[in-house]
Amino acid sequence: MKNIIVIIFIMLSVSCRSQETESKSWDKLDKLVNKHLAEKHIPAISIGVVKNGEVIFLKGYGFADLDNQIPADDETIYQLGSVTKTITGHVLANLVKEGEMSLDDTLSQFFPSILKFPKYSNGNPITIKHLATHSAEFPRYPDNLERVDPDPIKGYSYEQMLTGIQEVNIDTVGGYRFNYSNFGYGVLATAMQNHSNTDFSELLEDKVFTPYNMTNSSLQLTAKNIKKLATPYLEVNPSVETEPWDMGTMAGAGNIFSNVKDMSQFLLGIMEKNEINKIQQTPLFKIREHYFYGLGCFVIDSKKVNTRLIYHGGDVDGYSSSLKYYPEYELGTVLLTNYGEGRVIGEVFMDIEVYILELLKSTEKNNP
Repeated sequence: MKNIIVIIFIMLSVSCRSQETESKSWDKLDKLVNKHLAEKHIPAISIGVVKNGEVIFLKGYGFADLDNQIPADDETIYQLGSVTKTITGHVLANLVKEGEMSLDDTLSQFFPSILKFPKYSNGNPITIKHLATHSAEFPRYPDNLERVDPDPIKGYSYEQMLTGIQEVNIDTVGGYRFNYSNFGYGVLATAMQNHSNTDFSELLEDKVFTPYNMTNSSLQLTAKNIKKLATPYLEVNPSVETEPWDMGTMAGAGNIFSNVKDMSQFLLGIMEKNEINKIQQTPLFKIREHYFYGLGCFVIDSKKVNTRLIYHGGDVDGYSSSLKYYPEYELGTVLLTNYGEGRVIGEVFMDIEVYILELLKSTEKNNP
C-alpha cells in the first residue's frame, strides 16, 4: 500500500512540474507575441494550437479595434484570405470521395455548353485537378477585372466570370508549371456550386462548418459574426482602417470569415486519418524538390523545421492568416491578424510558429 501511495505521489509531482513548465512556456509565448505587436505596430494576433486530437491553446493579443480599445480574443473574427483555399479544397475532397466529382473531370462539364473554353497547346481540355493544383495556366486575377481599392474584387459577377474564362490565353500544356491563381480557385468553387445546384456557402455549411462545429464561420459577413469582426488596417499604415473584401464569385479563393476557435476545430478535422484527408493532402503537383501542392494546401518536406508540413497562408489588405499542420507531431497551429503586410507578418508568424513547434516537441520528449 505504501509503495502505491509513493508511486501516485511521484506521478502527481511529475504532472504538476510538467504543467508548471508548460505554463511558463506559454508565458514566454505571451512575451514573444506582445514584443512583435509593439515593435511591428501590429493591432492584433489570435492564436490556436491543437495537439494529439485536442485544442490546447486559444488566445488573442492586442486590439481587434484600436480606436475603441476592444481586445482581441479567441472569438475575434478575421477574413482568412487564401487559407480559404484549404477549406475550398476540403469541399472538393468531399465531393471526390463521394463520387460526385473526379479530379479528371473537365472544367467545361460544369458550365454552360455555349462557352468557348480555352484549351492547352496540345488540344487537351482544362481539368478540375489543374485548377485545384494551380497548374491550369489561369492568370492570378481575370483579365476583365478592374481592381479598385479598398475592395478590388467587389462586383465581379457570374456573367463576368463566364467572360473571364473565355478570355484566358494558354500557350502551353496543362499540368506543366505552377501558376498560382485566385481566379482559378474562384472558378473551381463555382464549378462545384454549379454541379451541386446549390450556393457554395451552403456547400461549406454542409461539408465543413456543420461537421466541424464551426459555428462562427461563414463565406460572407453575417449579422452574427460582424459583431466580433476585427477592424482591418491598411498594409501601408496599420493605424488607418480599411474594409473587408467582398470577392463575389471569386469567394472560394479567399473570402471566408472565421476565428481561431473555429479554425482549431477545422485543424482537428483535417488531422484525422480518413479518406477525405488523404485525398486532399496527397501531393498532386510538384512545384520543386520537397515542395508540392495538394487540394488547396501546400505539402512540404520542410528543412526549416525538419518535418513534413501541410499549410496555407492568406493575405488580403487588412488581414493575414496562417494554417499549419505537422503530421509527425500531430500538431496544428492557426494564426490570424488584422494586419495585412505580407513580408513583415510572415516573419512574425514564422517566429511564433517555430517557438510553438519547438516547445511542444520538447514537451513531448520530456513527457513520453
